[in-house]
Amino acid sequence: MIYSRQEHWQFLEEELRAQTESYKQKLDTSALFLLQDREELFVAQFLKFQDGEMILKFSNKRGIPRQGEYLYCFTVPQDLRDYRTWENRTYGELIKAKTNYSEIVCIWQAPSNEKDFSIAGFRGVELEFSTHIQDAEGLILILGPNKPPFEYIANLQKIVQNENNNSVNKILDQDFQKSEWIPSLLDNKRNIVDFILTQLALLDTLIIQGPPGTGKTYLIAEICEKLCQQGKTVLITALTNRALIEIIEKPALRKLLEEKRIFKTKLSIDEARTHKDLQQTKDVSPQPGNLILSTFYITSGQAAQTLNEPPFDYVIVDEASQALLGMFGGAKLLGKKNIWIGDTKQLPPVVALSDDKVNRKNYGALVDGLKALSDNASMPIFQLTETHRLTDRGANYTGIFYKDSLKSRAKKDIRLSFPEINFECSKLFNPNGGPTLIKTDLKLGDFKPENALQLTTDIVRHLLIADEKLHISVLTYFVETTKALQKAIFQTVGYHKNLLIETVSRVQGLTTDVTIFVIPNSSYHRSLENRLFNVATSRSKRHCLIISDKDVLTRSQVDFEVKKYLQKLNDDYSFYIKLEPELKKLGQ
Repeated sequence: MIYSRQEHWQFLEEELRAQTESYKQKLDTSALFLLQDREELFVAQFLKFQDGEMILKFSNKRGIPRQGEYLYCFTVPQDLRDYRTWENRTYGELIKAKTNYSEIVCIWQAPSNEKDFSIAGFRGVELEFSTHIQDAEGLILILGPNKPPFEYIANLQKIVQNENNNSVNKILDQDFQKSEWIPSLLDNKRNIVDFILTQLALLDTLIIQGPPGTGKTYLIAEICEKLCQQGKTVLITALTNRALIEIIEKPALRKLLEEKRIFKTKLSIDEARTHKDLQQTKDVSPQPGNLILSTFYITSGQAAQTLNEPPFDYVIVDEASQALLGMFGGAKLLGKKNIWIGDTKQLPPVVALSDDKVNRKNYGALVDGLKALSDNASMPIFQLTETHRLTDRGANYTGIFYKDSLKSRAKKDIRLSFPEINFECSKLFNPNGGPTLIKTDLKLGDFKPENALQLTTDIVRHLLIADEKLHISVLTYFVETTKALQKAIFQTVGYHKNLLIETVSRVQGLTTDVTIFVIPNSSYHRSLENRLFNVATSRSKRHCLIISDKDVLTRSQVDFEVKKYLQKLNDDYSFYIKLEPELKKLGQ
């Protein structure tokens, strides 16, 4: 299908409208209603900055932000700091009265020394905001729904209206068709960095597919180090700041960082504190021999203003599977050579438009840009094949989603058995690592299934007392289930920095020791969606425990690859745990 530029622009306009309407509803809603009934607005007391984190105190009488939640944090005049004086004011009216603000993300929660309060830690605080409040201990802050990325969509609209650039035309004006494309496989028998740069001497763009744990971030760092040493101008852009920071933490970039040759836009206080040699830049401008990092949000704006030759020698798009199609046009405007690294078998971009509308209007290719470009096979596609995360058994299962092309290069001396914990729990972990299917009785339509909550809590409790400190991630599709899991587990075991409880949509890129993936007995088309299931089950270096209803395999309309995975696992390593007496034994 060929999309006219007007059709592409119209898709972005509808997305912008959907984002705007959703946010406007929140702005027009009573602030007290969002605070007391919806638990989407929070009032907190500023305590201090510690290790680059902002520590806030919350009353237990109301909700507190969940881990991983991005929020808009702002200060207000004295007369609005007591929520009891808000009366009929809307959230929008509070924002209009703000005196300073920052976007932040909640990274942990813990009980306070005062029994009626909890504390939480936040990162991503902008330097200007931290300077504004750092000496104001006890200051009241308001945290609420974050503003959608309006400017990003508006920037993409400008990019798709650029019909005078051949590089952009080649990307956006293709006849998008679904084809059975087969990538060229890359393994350690060749120097991958040299191979890629040799390919780019002949081509201007290539795609690298990176399945879970195959070292996409390491590869990006090594490519950038080589290019910067050659004096090239290099830009890395990604959807999130976290992805950019993960790249500079890789060994290949240590020397560049120490030489203060890596620059990032919108440097937050925790980034500046953790990486003292990381430099801040206000604009996305090329610097020979230096590396520039910036998010899609900012680079799309630079691309929209670029009319002449691309300013950068190389643009690398990380998290490319999270980019809308128009962003790839933006990358072509900015870079003479482009490398797009992502995984079309992991999560697609998140849009405000409903799935129904996207399907009805054939907007799929405009949303899922990397998949559309890959399906068209209009440029070379290479796939990494060696996972340094998954065990042999784990790679064998995840390989189902990659035509069985994955090989494990993970450390062999990693501990996979935990004999020191309760036997009923320890037997759930396969001695060779990888997945386990745990079936139980879950009430139909219940997104807070009691059996799953209890089972998960008991497993987490046992893992926390293992002889080795394990990073544990409890994942599920639904926000409602996530909140129920957080409440059940945190109230039982307290807060631990090595314990994450989150929705699958927020953990792409995560590596953990043990995953517990909870699948409620409802809306299986969500939990068992091909790409989401792949992300959920491929995060762990050791084990992935899948908790579901006993009849999960009888559900209709389950994706073919997911069904193959679950059927194989059911035959290979699965357990059925009734509430009584097995669950009681597990809880001992």
